[in-house]
Amino acid sequence: MRVLKRYGSRDNFFTTLNPSVQLIAGRDPEHAVLSEDAPTLAIMRYAYGEGFPATWLMPQILDLVVYSNSKGTLSDRQAEFLAEVIANEYGFLKASELLLFFYKFKAGEYGHFYGAVDPMRITMALDEFCKERERILERHEKEEEKKRAAQEPKLPKMSPEEWCRANGLPECRTMIEAWQMRNRIQDIIEAVLWSINIMWALVNAPSTYRNPR
Repeated sequence: MRVLKRYGSRDNFFTTLNPSVQLIAGRDPEHAVLSEDAPTLAIMRYAYGEGFPATWLMPQILDLVVYSNSKGTLSDRQAEFLAEVIANEYGFLKASELLLFFYKFKAGEYGHFYGAVDPMRITMALDEFCKERERILERHEKEEEKKRAAQEPKLPKMSPEEWCRANGLPECRTMIEAWQMRNRIQDIIEAVLWSINIMWALVNAPSTYRNPR
């Protein structure tokens, strides 16, 4: 499996994607969302076992609690249950995206805790993060569509019949048919030129190659 090949053991996964990596995710949010290097929580569960996603989330959550320096803190049970909720409800999120989320939370983009760490505030912030994520994905898809459109052949603004006559092609009913006809003719021309080159090479080859004994 790809994730096991990339990250190795469970311990190595923890070491590679520890809370300090949130800073790297924060430097390039689009890469954190679009990158296919990091596995989703669902893939992590499949690769490392049922409880692994929640276990990986625990240090991320506890690091946020320490960072917030709130008077009230999460109990072990609250932290564990929050990790399970995130693992169950957001299995489509990649580890890189969650690292980005915790970074953005620390940066104050989702408000702050009022006196005590509130698990509900974290899940509400995660919902807001998912909306931001969707906007990044939509923007990326539009950019990819523009690139694909730019690579498509630009057909002239004339009728198929006019375009065919202008290019010396048989009459076509549609521009697609005209373009296909043009490509077929180009293929024929290339095949003829290839044959001519082969014949030229044979004619000009040394006599020993033309008339082997």
